[in-house]
Order: sequence, then structure tokens, then C-alpha cells
Amino acid sequence: MSAMPPPPPPGGDQSGYQPAPAYSSPGGYPGGPVMTAAPPSIVRAKYAMWAGAVLQLVTILTSFVGMDDMRAQVMEALDQQGVPYTESTIDAAVALGVGFSVFLGVVGAILWVLMAWLNGKGKGWARIVATVLFALFVISFLFSFAQATSAVTMIVNVLVLLAGAAAVFFLWQKDSTAWFRAHKGV
Repeated sequence: MSAMPPPPPPGGDQSGYQPAPAYSSPGGYPGGPVMTAAPPSIVRAKYAMWAGAVLQLVTILTSFVGMDDMRAQVMEALDQQGVPYTESTIDAAVALGVGFSVFLGVVGAILWVLMAWLNGKGKGWARIVATVLFALFVISFLFSFAQATSAVTMIVNVLVLLAGAAAVFFLWQKDSTAWFRAHKGV
């Protein structure tokens, strides 16, 4: 006598096993692979952006270190224009300059961290924003040659430029592009 298998459960397949879960890509297309770990180029871009954030905070320190140079520049500019000034006027101008530098440094550091986080999440628009912000920094960097800046400030700005160039380079690698495509629509 031969043993007969038990009848299949109602609505199930003939084997009696549950069907395998369906995998889908983030774009909603079934069967596509899901990228859960950032590729090496995205990780490197994030490290470059974090370095840029730290360097941006260092620029705040350079504004405090360069206060005497800023004071001399303000006095020279006012002398050239023939504008009378007092010590309190110079102090106010230097305080305004340092305050503006601190503000730009903090905003710049926040943008670096935000871009690292968003690009790490696979937001394609963030890659474009990071690239545009880098282009704006390059333009600002080139204009800085028209102004008198200290050697320390110039060195830090070159390091910020290098961090931005590295980040943009890594953001546009093939595996980074695959990362952004895999997260499109998520």
C-alpha cells in the first residue's frame, strides 16, 4: 500500500509550505535588490563632510586669532576714506566682523553635517545641493585672494576646499550613483 500525502490547505500551494516573502526595491519594483549599507564612496564622502564641518568650526577660531589683523584693516580702510573714527567705532567693526565669521562658521558646519546625513540616507537632491554648495565655496575661495587674509586662515580655507572636493568626488562615483538610484522614491 502506498501512503497518500495529506490534502493541501485551502488557498495554499500544493506543497503545503508558505510562499516566500516578496522582495522589492525602494522604488517599488518587485525583485530588485535593496541596498541597505552605504557603499564605500558614500562612507568616504560622509567622512570628508564631517572633516569639513570640523574645519568650518576651526575657521571660527581663526577669526578670533585674526582680530588684530582685522582691526588694522578696518583702520586702514577708514583712513583711506578719510572717515574719522574712535576706538569704540573700531571695536564695534571688529566685533561685527567676528560675529559675522562665527555665524558663517556655525551655519557652514551645520550645512556640512546636514549634507553628510542626507547623502548618507540616499537623498539624490542632497548630492546636487552639496555640489552646488561646494561650487559656491570655490567662488568664495577665489574671491578671498582679493582680500588680505592671514596665512592661518588661508591654510584652513585650503583644507576646507580639499574636504569639499573629496566629498563631491566621492558623491559622484558609480557606486554612489547606484546608492542614490536604489533610494529614489524612498
